[in-house]
Amino acid sequence: MYPLFESVCIENSQIKNAHYHEARFRRSYMQQYKTHPTYSLFDGIHLTNLDPNLKYKLRIGYKQHGTRFSFSEYENSIPSSLKLVSDDTISYNVKRNNRKKLNNLYKQKGDFDDVLIIKNGLVTDTSYANILLKDSKQIVTPATPLLEGTCRARLLDENKITEKRISEAVIQNFDSFQLINALNDFDETRWVPITKINRG
Repeated sequence: MYPLFESVCIENSQIKNAHYHEARFRRSYMQQYKTHPTYSLFDGIHLTNLDPNLKYKLRIGYKQHGTRFSFSEYENSIPSSLKLVSDDTISYNVKRNNRKKLNNLYKQKGDFDDVLIIKNGLVTDTSYANILLKDSKQIVTPATPLLEGTCRARLLDENKITEKRISEAVIQNFDSFQLINALNDFDETRWVPITKINRG
């Protein structure tokens, strides 16, 4: 059993955001096992026999004393409508295989593509991604994510986005949104009208 995992993007035969995945792996390992890992997340992984023209998802499961990994071709599938759902007890600050609570919330999406989870009145994440919100002045991401994503972390370090506490009540003050995760990076052409987020 490998209780924790990382999903990593391989593009042009290169690991994207490797530093950020390694850093999150080390934090999560410490939280889970109360000690530092004795190995690197990418130990033993070689990017051979991969088509450089394709995008791949590298899934690395890990436990206290080892990893297992697999590659699969990845095609972008990005939700463009979000149903607001509330859960004040949900927690997913470590990337675990056990996604039962997230999956149960996802089942509430109805005719929408995904859910946007509100916790204690504040915007967090969708079931699989962090969210960016844009108005005429700025691009922000919630300061209260369920999981601090690797793409989100890089964009913050690059000062391309800022963190802000965002309540459900102010969502419609923004113009548009987009979802980001390890497999779907920021893209200026991918903004979706904010009206695509509602309670259904």
